[in-house]
Amino acid sequence: MIYVIFIAATIALALLYKFMATRKNFFVICAVIVVVFGISAFFHGRQVQQEEISRAQLEELHERQKIFGEWYASYQRNIDSLDRNWQTYHNIIDGLQTMDAESFNAEAVYLRFKELEQESIDEQIKIYGLTAPQLLDEESRTLVETVIRKTKDYVDAQTRTISLSAKAAQSVTELETLKLKLHDIMIRESPEGLFTAQEISAIRDILGD
Repeated sequence: MIYVIFIAATIALALLYKFMATRKNFFVICAVIVVVFGISAFFHGRQVQQEEISRAQLEELHERQKIFGEWYASYQRNIDSLDRNWQTYHNIIDGLQTMDAESFNAEAVYLRFKELEQESIDEQIKIYGLTAPQLLDEESRTLVETVIRKTKDYVDAQTRTISLSAKAAQSVTELETLKLKLHDIMIRESPEGLFTAQEISAIRDILGD
């Protein structure tokens, strides 16, 4: 657009020079046009620069949104695995509550706990391998690190509870005694809820997601 204005101004000046009565008036008009054109060019340049900065900032924001989205999807898969392990743990406990002495098989219960213990340890290793994406802004990385820390505390408590339950099932062969022992372990060792919604919401607000 600015180039069209420049061409039109050049043509207008040529016509003014040809038909204007005095050169003094012509040069005054030229000076005014140059000033106006200079001001227009300055503001046009600033507008273009601001548009380029805004576009670059928007692209950077979209990239950070993508990075966090991929990290969170992977993290959520880990959480789903932890939830399945914990549900399995409670299924074993609940199954024992309804089991009678004749159906009780101490070795089978122990083997179920040992299998679950290994699965929990595998997930614990994955959680400890989590890191905050380096390309996020500092505030978002700090929030992600808080989420990871809370999740580590949670998986530690979950694994410890399952491991102690497996140990109890190995040493106790009487059903009622085992029920009491497992109940005591569950009450003392079970993890508190994993509450990360506040951090995740704050990250999404920062990223405008």
